[in-house]
This record gives sequence, C-alpha cells and structure tokens, in this order.
Amino acid sequence: MRSVRAQAAPRVVRDSSRTKAKARTPSARGGRRASSESRFAYGEGLRARFGWLGGTFLFRRPMLTLTLLLICGGGVMGLVSGGQLSRFAASGADRTSPADAYAALGIERGQSIFTVSAADARKRLLDLPWVGDAEVRRMLPGALSIRLIEKRPFALWRDEKSTVVIERSGGVITAADTGEFDHLPLFAGAGAPEAAAAFLDAVRPYRAVFARLQTIQRMGERRWDLLLAGGVTVKLPEEGWESQLTELESLIVEKAILERDIEMIDLRYPDNYVFKLHNGDSRPVSRERRA
Repeated sequence: MRSVRAQAAPRVVRDSSRTKAKARTPSARGGRRASSESRFAYGEGLRARFGWLGGTFLFRRPMLTLTLLLICGGGVMGLVSGGQLSRFAASGADRTSPADAYAALGIERGQSIFTVSAADARKRLLDLPWVGDAEVRRMLPGALSIRLIEKRPFALWRDEKSTVVIERSGGVITAADTGEFDHLPLFAGAGAPEAAAAFLDAVRPYRAVFARLQTIQRMGERRWDLLLAGGVTVKLPEEGWESQLTELESLIVEKAILERDIEMIDLRYPDNYVFKLHNGDSRPVSRERRA
C-alpha cells in the first residue's frame, strides 16, 4: 500500500491594502460621528437663541429666504428709484383748472411720486383761491390723484378799492371775474363780510324786501342801511333790526310805500317812521297810524 502524505494547508495571503482600509474604517466613522455631533450641537445652539423661529418656513429654508429678501429689496428699490409721475388726475374742480392745480403742486412730469410730500402738496393747493380743502394720494405705478373741495360763492363785497367774491364765513375768495356773480347779494362797508351770513339768513323769509335788495351797507360796523330797487334807502337800527324787517315788509306789501315819492325810510325810532321825500322834505309818521 502506498502511504498518503498529508498535504499542507493552503497559505492565505492577506491583502495589506484591505487590511489597512479596514483598519481605517472605524476611525473614519468616528470622524463623521464627531462632525455630526458638532453640527447637532451648533443647531441646538441656534434653536436655543432663535427658538421662536425654529419651526418657521424662513428658518428651515435659509437660502430661499435670502433669495426672497433680495427680490423684495430689489423691488422696493426699483419702486423708489422709479415711480415717475406720468399721470395727474384732479376731481371736484369746477373753477380750479388742472393746469393751475398741477402748477401749485410744484412737481415735474417724470419726477418720482415717492419724492412728493402729500402734506406739502395739500398746503400748496390750499393756497389756490377757490380751493377750500384738498386730498393728495399716490397711485402706483406713476400717478397722483387730487381731490378738491372748492369754496362756494356766497355774496359780493365792495370796499373802497374793488369788489370781491366772499364765502359764507366772510373769507375773500377772489377779485377776478366777479361779473358772473352779479346775481349774488352785494354788501358794502367795513365789517360787512363777517356779518353777511346772519343778515341774509334773517332777511330771506321777507320776500318783498329780499327781492328788492340791491346793496346792503354796513354802517360803522354797527348797523345796516339797505338800498332797495328804485333808489330807496332804508335805515335799520343797531339793535332789534330783525323785527324792523317785519315792519318794512308790511310797508312794502300792505302800504305800497315804494310807489310813493319817497327817497329814504328811517326805522331807527321806536315810535315813528321817518320818511324823506325826493324834494328833501322829511315827515315823521306815528307807528300806530302807520303810513
């Protein structure tokens, strides 16, 4: 029989590169773990400082947030640098022309509407003669909207120099183009504008008197003289003049006093009427007897 020799076990040759790689693997994993732990600690610190932002979209998407902020900022800068005035609209202006309103604003076409102070523009508009109030608004992208409230002509007032249009408060509106307001009551004398509204409110119910009024003269800033159609002057007292309007209405309607040869009616005396004729004669008439 043959003797069988036991074969030696095969030699295993180890790849030194793989061994080294395996040897490095734990340390690499340890490095990544340390890095993750560092980032985790850093994130926790941010959350501790900005906890109220931690769950918001802006915090979770920082790059997108930054992009949006840049876009918005650029848009705002574009509006500020742009917004050139290209259109001007005024409403409520019957006697104030758009050209006058535009000139009063003191701005130029093409100027940025963001450089226009609405408060300053309103003040300049209030300097226009017919403007009682004004509202100025910006309208993107490049328009200004102007709303005007104009003064209402109430009466004419004649002083020593000229005739002007006044509003109910007595303020002077304008001295220009008063011819179109000839239908308004005409006042004269110092202090007349301030007292005009109270007088007209009192005299309007007396139709015969009101229809014949031509000039309402303030005398010494204390009382009124009335110039009626036909050249008749009526003198009212300083006090109680409202009740004398009732007397005058009765004289005109019931006694036809204006159809007589009378130049002046003096109602300043409590017991008598005093009538002055065109020939210069004066005749007192008892109020009990009437004229």
